[in-house]
Amino acid sequence: MTEISAEDFIALSKLLPEERFDYAIASMIERQHLWGLYGDNGWLMLKAEDDACIPVWPYAEFAQAWVKNDFPDCVPKQIDFAQWHQVWLPGMQNNGTLVLVFPLSEDEEGIMLEAEEMLACIDEELQPQG
Repeated sequence: MTEISAEDFIALSKLLPEERFDYAIASMIERQHLWGLYGDNGWLMLKAEDDACIPVWPYAEFAQAWVKNDFPDCVPKQIDFAQWHQVWLPGMQNNGTLVLVFPLSEDEEGIMLEAEEMLACIDEELQPQG
């Protein structure tokens, strides 16, 4: 299953982390899903200093490209946007889990933020314009 063309993959890979973040938020809302990595022990969580964080992507292909070396037992798994917005993020906010949005590689890290901040960004994006 291909969600994105090779041309779009390359174009998105060239964006700055902030641009990828904005794109990811808009894509999640428009397409009503996002992608995380799921392995033998459940959803992949990373340690960032003393905090735990969950990496997410707008397309399975980016999750797959990111996983290949470091987490060979993980596979991209779709997350329903409504679940993400109404269940995951409030739960992550309660337990202090951070979100890593659209990382590409060790050199091109994504934007890391608190679940509460991501909720605010999504809610702002969902507001009717005007």
